[in-house]
Amino acid sequence: MRKLIRTSITSAAVVAAGVGLTAAPALADATWTVVNGGSITASNAGNVIAENLTTGAVVTCTDSTANATVPNKSGGANPLGSVTGVTFSTPANPDGWCDGPGGLFVHLIPENLPWTLEGTSYTAPETTGRLTGVKARLEADDGCVATITGPGGGTGTVDGKYNNATANLTVLGGTSNDLEVATVNGFCDPLLINPGDKVKLDGTYHVNESPAPQISSP
Repeated sequence: MRKLIRTSITSAAVVAAGVGLTAAPALADATWTVVNGGSITASNAGNVIAENLTTGAVVTCTDSTANATVPNKSGGANPLGSVTGVTFSTPANPDGWCDGPGGLFVHLIPENLPWTLEGTSYTAPETTGRLTGVKARLEADDGCVATITGPGGGTGTVDGKYNNATANLTVLGGTSNDLEVATVNGFCDPLLINPGDKVKLDGTYHVNESPAPQISSP
């Protein structure tokens, strides 16, 4: 019960995974160019960490993958693409669930897919932006179940960056990140998670395709 809550962070993540092609407030008039686009997959480079910013509870996943579609465009507007699938796991654990505090195992389930990728600014070689539409459900092996959403039960936003030179997507808690715990059941430990707790996801993903997408804005 106590660990499940920390996982709530991950859902943003989710996400995360979701994928770090995104970050700060959007520029409505920005135009974007994408080459080498299409269907892409990305794998984590290092652990993906979900943190409950209110209680300090942490969930660690050693493996994460993301599937996304980033179409080619020339001078087009947002969105840049969408995240169609995300997984979080630690293969060495029972059922591959992630590690939570105190020996708990946690399963993160992305919801409301696909999530939308939007660019907000570009300074070569890096695009900052955000991932919107994020929701997730967390389940722990002690019976705790929690939902992660944006404010008021709506969809959430995760900040991130994409680097053309490294083909790395970095997901991080930033100014647009607004994930929070929406609901918890009676098995969840209030020392670890409660409705209204703020959560974030930190992790880096590397695009597997070569050549990788190149994103720019004039």
